[in-house]
Amino acid sequence: MRARIVPTASGKKAIQVVSKHYGKVTVHKHIGTYTTTEQKAVLLEKAQKFITETTGQTSLLDLLSSFRPHDIEISENHPKFLYDLLSRVYDRLGLLNYPDVLVKDLIIARIFKPASKLETMEILTEEFGKDYTLKTVYRHLKKGVEKGIKESFQKALIKFAKEGLEDSLKLVFYDVTTLYFESNLRTNLKDFGFSKDHRPQDTQVVIGLVVGKDGFPLYFDIFSGKTFEGHTFIPVIKNIKSLLGTKDLIVIADAAMISKDNIEKLGAEEIGFVVGARLGNLPLHLIDSISSSLADTDGKIITETYHTHRLICEYSLTRAAKDKSDRLKQLERANLAISTPSKITSKFRFVKTTGRKPSLNTDLLTKAERLEGIKGYLTNTDLPEETIIDRYHDLWRIEHSFRITKSDLEARPIFHRLEETIKAHLVIVFAGLAISKYLELKTGLSIKKILKIASKVLTHKVTNTQTGETAYVETTIKDPLLKEKIGLLRSLGH
Repeated sequence: MRARIVPTASGKKAIQVVSKHYGKVTVHKHIGTYTTTEQKAVLLEKAQKFITETTGQTSLLDLLSSFRPHDIEISENHPKFLYDLLSRVYDRLGLLNYPDVLVKDLIIARIFKPASKLETMEILTEEFGKDYTLKTVYRHLKKGVEKGIKESFQKALIKFAKEGLEDSLKLVFYDVTTLYFESNLRTNLKDFGFSKDHRPQDTQVVIGLVVGKDGFPLYFDIFSGKTFEGHTFIPVIKNIKSLLGTKDLIVIADAAMISKDNIEKLGAEEIGFVVGARLGNLPLHLIDSISSSLADTDGKIITETYHTHRLICEYSLTRAAKDKSDRLKQLERANLAISTPSKITSKFRFVKTTGRKPSLNTDLLTKAERLEGIKGYLTNTDLPEETIIDRYHDLWRIEHSFRITKSDLEARPIFHRLEETIKAHLVIVFAGLAISKYLELKTGLSIKKILKIASKVLTHKVTNTQTGETAYVETTIKDPLLKEKIGLLRSLGH
């Protein structure tokens, strides 16, 4: 049992005695309300007295009031504070709507210290005092997939984003990544394809992720490793629109998602889009018109019409310098390849190999030179030009989520063989991402830094070997700045 402080409808604060078991909070006694520091102190004293009389719990000072140093034994140093923090946030996000404590512990362990399932069992036992067998874990994971844990989590996170983060969810971001297996065994899900991890020798799966305006994850889907990323776009966006119930949804995505077919399907579904434009595919006369209108003016923006949609183009001197440098390097490589065609073992951007001998692709070279410094955005919305550009640049938020997934949560490589356990693994990573992102949004700190701070607070078991009395005490933190950060973490999730 412990005393907690909660706000009341009248604006005052109340003190209650509560306990928590398997994520469920039970209120044992309402002690009273207060408005002054003096009233608070009196109520806290009453709460402690109630706890002592009810449970026999005592304070560490009482336990050690007449001790000799060699009579005291300190053991079981556990990161209970960190576990409670992640547990509270799990509950706060509504993930407990799928009521499986084992799954919750797997997600907490994934955030705390990513490892294989066997190593995770050891972590849960040694660090958190949670004992599970590997057989039980796989049974729960299989059950979770069968009972729709993915759908349950997604609905909870969408609800929380609307209510807890006050996101209207009228604008979302979409991107894909790949996660590899250290295996070349192909299945319906595991297959070879274009690897964003630069591991073409390994099978993989393709993951499509949707996040809100703050980068908070809302939805993900899994595709066969051989799936072209543009083919994931429409199925995911139709699903997320249905889940959100938003009629005027706008999705932001990069140029890889764009195709004539996708644009037509988005229009048919009445979904707004902002995507990066592939300016190199434009006809030369339109490129000339855009280049002339921008006139190498830094920050200048123009709008053209392309296939009935708005094509917004912006010129940047910084981008122009980089594009020129890249073009000259690629031109040098192309000329070298043309002079020694026997050494051509891969594609070169400005080399044509359609004739008897490789030659310079002058048309492509001209296009590249005229497009230097120009970035294009295609949209079917009526958003202002500056808003279009700003929102597209916010795609970094989903890229950051992928970095958390791959680095902090170590989602790859995937070691599972069965599709149901692969899906369960990705659901655990998805939930871990949501908890990590929430903590980052609320603290302004990276999840890596948050875990480092929270791990400094351990719960120690203190035993008087002469009397057999025991008590639990947290590590004392004296550094004011660290104490302030720990206080912030302690307040989260309630």
